[in-house]
Amino acid sequence: MKDVLIFLSPTSGDLLPAGAHYGLALAHAHGADLSALIAEIEPLNVVPEPDNMRADAANALPSPTGRLAKTADLVSAAAKSAKVSCEILGTGSGCLSLRERAICSAQVRDVLIVDVFGPLQPPRKDLVDGALFGSGRPLILVPQGAREFSALRIVVAWDATPSAVRAVHDALPLLERARDVTVLSVFEDKPFSMPDTGDALCRYLARWNVAATFSAINRGELDIGTALLTHARRKRADLLVMGGFAHGFEQELMLGSATRDVYRTSIELPVFLSH
Repeated sequence: MKDVLIFLSPTSGDLLPAGAHYGLALAHAHGADLSALIAEIEPLNVVPEPDNMRADAANALPSPTGRLAKTADLVSAAAKSAKVSCEILGTGSGCLSLRERAICSAQVRDVLIVDVFGPLQPPRKDLVDGALFGSGRPLILVPQGAREFSALRIVVAWDATPSAVRAVHDALPLLERARDVTVLSVFEDKPFSMPDTGDALCRYLARWNVAATFSAINRGELDIGTALLTHARRKRADLLVMGGFAHGFEQELMLGSATRDVYRTSIELPVFLSH
């Protein structure tokens, strides 16, 4: 792993979100460079209350340019402190939308880190969809409870689909460093064309010095994504690795069930997605 990309919304305070800390620690652990794409994506969620005693209240909020510059300074300072080489990427190209800029930036990096704040909603969901299904590179969704990068315990969701295969291979730099890897299949969701591939995958991973064990669970009353997340949480996993699946026209993206379930959930651990 040589270059980690993080997407950040500008901050109006002095604290960086969890994804920035996660990306910095991931880059430091692998001796990689860090690239930061900073851009407004959601409306500013802090609106000053009307105050007749302070006519200049609106002027107290930092300007969009000021927030961008401040966030860039915070990232650069944190990277310097962590001894990580850092590049702040510009978003000023008039011919590219933010979604297109994220795709182009991710295509020449190893992984994209994106903060999530509860269930994914537009416009953040649109950016995630674009990067996941348009860049050919993996991404990690980082909830705000995950302040530090760790990948000692990893659960790999396995259903023998091309997306799951791609996720395993994209995640190999992390799997090689893990101490506890579980290959997990959820049965009674869709039939496997090759039901023995879970054990075969563990044998393949052993060639990479990854000691993995295979486990199969019944999802019961849970949807498949919730079943995966619940089992990963019970295993005290640091990371869930899974394939992202979608079909249909780009304008009307139809997500696969597990991907859709993860999008709709307030995830509690980072999720590595690859397509």
